Amino acid sequence: MRRKLLLTGVGLLVFMVVILAGIIVSIRSGLQRFSDDAVRRFPGNRGEALIRLVDCNTCSLEDRNHVVWALGQMVEARSIAVLKKHFDGQRCDHTTRLCQYELRKAIRMIETRRERSGPAWRLVAQWHQPWH
Repeated sequence: MRRKLLLTGVGLLVFMVVILAGIIVSIRSGLQRFSDDAVRRFPGNRGEALIRLVDCNTCSLEDRNHVVWALGQMVEARSIAVLKKHFDGQRCDHTTRLCQYELRKAIRMIETRRERSGPAWRLVAQWHQPWH
């Protein structure tokens, strides 16, 4: 019975680690894809290219919303002004303007970055930013 319980616990732990790794890989690949696209459109520094894409009125809202998410995940402090410029706290209308929910999340991630510390957070943050 103890052996069965131990094997079940180990199996669950391995499963959770695999799920977490999958989430991190998914986030990292999304960040890489969105930042590569931004740099193709606006050559130069990745962070600056992403910021310029958020503010681009001729770019699709879908691309701009993806970039808002990416900036929040990257905790890109330089983007806070442009994110706040587009945030008004009203209901989301994905057909005419940036997603207010994603803007709120990105702003919160950036503004609370100093509150998140420790070795686990640093490890995740490094995985999120493969270009640094």
